[in-house]
Amino acid sequence: MTGLPSLGPRAIDAYNRFAKELAAFNYVLRKAKPAGPVSAGTLLTLNGLINLANRLFRRHADLPRFIQVDTHVPMAQADLAVLVARLTAASLHFEERYAHLKTGVRGSGSAALYAREGLPSPHL
Repeated sequence: MTGLPSLGPRAIDAYNRFAKELAAFNYVLRKAKPAGPVSAGTLLTLNGLINLANRLFRRHADLPRFIQVDTHVPMAQADLAVLVARLTAASLHFEERYAHLKTGVRGSGSAALYAREGLPSPHL
């Protein structure tokens, strides 16, 4: 989108932390193919990722808001995969708005994750 100001260094650092955590979730879901319920520790990490996403995306009305998950109730792997896919889609949309996120550090961000993992382009 044009007309948007560039993100400041703190916002870029926050986005990079978010992208790295999201990349870790994507890697585990795609490569390790875990089975069984998701543990409370993983759900706490997921809630932290959701907090980061909501803070990053709060000024964008068209980006989704994410609700915290209950850490006392085990989550199915399919539910985790759907939530991580939604976070990834929102992340890619956010990256498209701020072109300097893609050109800053080579190989950072979730778009780079798709390329490294040999997955189809997220922009198709």
